[in-house]
Amino acid sequence: MLGSILVLNDRGGVGKTLLSHHLLSTAMLEGLALRVVEYEVNERLARLFGPETVEHRRISQDFVNLMGSGGDGFFEFWDNIGPELQRGGRLFDFGGNISQWFFNWAEVSGFDYYVGDGSRLVFMVPVTVDLASLQTGMATLERIAAIAPGAKRVLVENGFSGSFSQLEDTHYARRKAEMVERENVAVITMPACTAPAWARLTGHRLDQIATMTREDLVKLGMSPPVASRSLIVIHDWLRSIRQQLTPYLTDVFRSTPTGATARPGKGSRQAVV
Repeated sequence: MLGSILVLNDRGGVGKTLLSHHLLSTAMLEGLALRVVEYEVNERLARLFGPETVEHRRISQDFVNLMGSGGDGFFEFWDNIGPELQRGGRLFDFGGNISQWFFNWAEVSGFDYYVGDGSRLVFMVPVTVDLASLQTGMATLERIAAIAPGAKRVLVENGFSGSFSQLEDTHYARRKAEMVERENVAVITMPACTAPAWARLTGHRLDQIATMTREDLVKLGMSPPVASRSLIVIHDWLRSIRQQLTPYLTDVFRSTPTGATARPGKGSRQAVV
C-alpha cells in the first residue's frame, strides 16, 4: 500500500522546492515510482522534470480570490486531493501560503475518510533560522497532528541562511526537543552546498548533477582544479541528504503487502553517489 509525502510551510524561501527536488531525485535514483503535484505560481519542478513526472497546479489570482471567498467552491477545489491521498504514490509540494488552505479544507471535510489516522503519510516541514520561518514551521507541525495524528512528521532544518547551532537554548530548541521526545517528530538536516561550482548549476536536475564528471564542470566554465574540488563537496552534500531521505521514500513509495510495513532503519538501502 503506497503512501504520500507532503512538503509544506507557508513561509516562503525556506527550501520547500529544493527539498521536493531532493526527494524526487532520490526516488528516481532508488527506482521508486511517484508522481509530483506542484502547487505553485510558477512552474519549477515541472520545468525541470516535465509534465509526465510533475503536474503543476498553478496558483493564479483567481485561485487566491476563490480561497478567500469562503464559498463551497473553495472546498470543491481541494476535494480532488482526497482520492489522490487515498491512492498514494504522490509527493505534494505546497508553495508559500498554500498549506493553510489545505488545512482549512482537511479540518471540515472528513480527512480521515481518505487517510484514516494518516499512518501512510509523511509531512516534511522545512525551516530556516529566520524567526518567522521557525514560528510558522512549528505551528504547521502542530496543525498536522490535529488532522492526521498517525502521520510521520519531519522537521527539516535548512542551513541555507545560517547554522541552527546558534539557536541553542532558545524557545525553538526547547520546543523541538519536546516534540522529538514526546511527539515522535523526526529532525533531519539540509545544509547549504558550499561548492564553488554550485551557483553555475542552477537549472540542473540533482539526479543529473550526481553523475557529473570534472569534464562536465569544465564545460560550464570552471578550471579543472575548481571542478575537482567542487565535485567532492557536491557529491558529499548530495550523499548526506539522500541518506536521510531514502528511508522515508522507501517506506512510503515501495508497495508492501497489507500488514507488512517497511520502516526506515538499517534495512533500507542507502543511495550512493
